[in-house]
Amino acid sequence: MKIPNIRLILFKPWGNPDTFTKMRKSFYILLSLLMLSYFAASQDFEWNAGFDGFLDNREFYSIENPQTIFGSRLRGEIGGSLNGMHRLRGGLNFLFEYGADPWVNRPDLTAYYELDYKSFGFFTGAFPRRNLLDFPIALMSDTLNYYRPNVQGVYLGINKSWGYQNVFIDWTSRQTDTLPERFIFGLSGEAHVGMFFYNHHFMMGHFAGTGDNPGQPVRDNGGFDINVGSDLSSFVPLDTLQFSVGTLVSLDRDRASGDDWNTPAGFTLRGMAMWKGLGLKALYYVGEGGTFLYGDPFYRLKRYGRLDIFWEPFRNGPVRGKINFILHFAEGQIDYSQQILVSIDL
Repeated sequence: MKIPNIRLILFKPWGNPDTFTKMRKSFYILLSLLMLSYFAASQDFEWNAGFDGFLDNREFYSIENPQTIFGSRLRGEIGGSLNGMHRLRGGLNFLFEYGADPWVNRPDLTAYYELDYKSFGFFTGAFPRRNLLDFPIALMSDTLNYYRPNVQGVYLGINKSWGYQNVFIDWTSRQTDTLPERFIFGLSGEAHVGMFFYNHHFMMGHFAGTGDNPGQPVRDNGGFDINVGSDLSSFVPLDTLQFSVGTLVSLDRDRASGDDWNTPAGFTLRGMAMWKGLGLKALYYVGEGGTFLYGDPFYRLKRYGRLDIFWEPFRNGPVRGKINFILHFAEGQIDYSQQILVSIDL
């Protein structure tokens, strides 16, 4: 079965030229409502703005065609909060891919309600995924960050001194006569006791047909991982030293072929060391080749190794940067990729 391109799954062009005009009017209405809510009940007016620049040069000759993702995003939000607990925000997130027509990509609308109460967090609407969802790229590729910065749905999370747990649903495509129904459901969590930790991640994508083709087969695809490890950072003269072992399972079902799940599985070894912004991160996977429609393509292989050599010159504060050189050991050869990531928050 042909695996669809994640770029096509997540990104749609404008189509109707009147869409931007309608969206602009909707944004002005939303902005007016936000301002009225601020004057009526809010204790604090809030805003934020930022820039995200990315260069991701992928020389993946062993597994798929190479590509370069090069561009930036401008994002901004305004809104109000009540007692620092209830928050209403609205804004835009605009993608500009270098070398392309700047008006080809539509702006992403940001509009959400947030509840921040003690250790409990709740979001509903179209809200940024950054700083909320942290999934391994085997399950959710970093391509999502470039082309789909917002979750459109619901998020519930709890953070405690021992760790965290969260669950979310992201509706990526509402069914119409011409568009399919698609959404992602996921959960993740971590717990740590002393130098030892445990974490897990689960996600499932649902792929249904268009409204004018109700007989089209429905597909479910996702997977999960479970990891245990040790954080030795406090015992060595490094900023970070971690090791973990785990299992990775792919879940795939084409309902046209029955209700049986295809569940290839494998094992992972991970390690990371970092000192003053310089770091190494290593991963090795061995097992059955999985099918992860939203994940990194290398995990379709039975054996895969990855080594990240990176430098983070800015790690704290409003400016963050990362330069990453990656070696991919796959199919008896070595592939390369390079990343330059910059984020600025105001």
